[in-house]
Amino acid sequence: MSEVRSHERPVCEVCNKTGATVVEKYTRSPWPVVACNSCGFVYLGRVPDYEDLSVNLAWEKQAAEEKQRRKKNKLARFDALTRFRLKFGKLVDRARHTRAVPATGRVLEIGCGPSTRIPEGPTPYGIEISEALSKRAQPIFEGRGGAVYHEPATEGIERFEENFFDSILMRSYLEHEAQPRLILERAFKRLKPGGKILLRSPNYNSANRFIRGSEWCGFRFPDHVNYFTPRSLKALAESVGYEFHWMNWMSLFDDNLIVELKKPQAAAA
Repeated sequence: MSEVRSHERPVCEVCNKTGATVVEKYTRSPWPVVACNSCGFVYLGRVPDYEDLSVNLAWEKQAAEEKQRRKKNKLARFDALTRFRLKFGKLVDRARHTRAVPATGRVLEIGCGPSTRIPEGPTPYGIEISEALSKRAQPIFEGRGGAVYHEPATEGIERFEENFFDSILMRSYLEHEAQPRLILERAFKRLKPGGKILLRSPNYNSANRFIRGSEWCGFRFPDHVNYFTPRSLKALAESVGYEFHWMNWMSLFDDNLIVELKKPQAAAA
């Protein structure tokens, strides 16, 4: 792999303030895990450029590498063998997200991967930064009257006019986005009043992270760049203007936060 291009993150995305302290026990050189000195939000202080996330650090490559790394760890192998303990909760939460997608209208999936989670009915649109995965997804979306765009989500979402979407899916995406505030702001404008973002992201406050420490499954370097807690995700969403609603009843024990962000009916675009 060629050298990864990267840059510093100057401010905290949750509170917009400067100043952070390195969390040494979780840092993996050259990617510093830091905690905001003002609000405590945990994130990578240095992140890859979008260009490298397209090919060199594409999701499918990073996932395969992380899977091989974890196979060498005994606790990780035990964790993988007992993942059935979380399947029921995930099935319930996936069903909730599916029911929340409108039967008609337009739905955007950010980080769609090679296919789509959007159920039949609405017209699907996708944004995928991985070049290879976006090519695989393209005929699926086009076959249903939609489209897939290969570019950073913060740029791709600006293709659409305001109040265009009935809902937006961000499942396993926001942890990868170096500008989560910007994408949530731009998504807010593209949602119709009453529209929803259905979001899933690793839960830094999960019991499993306290038990597993640096081997927690939510850590993945360098493409997981945000480590949200219920408090930090709620603070970010509400500061943009969303109404924040929980969807997973095991949030304290689940490795993921599963939430619904709603644009108020009376909100201006």
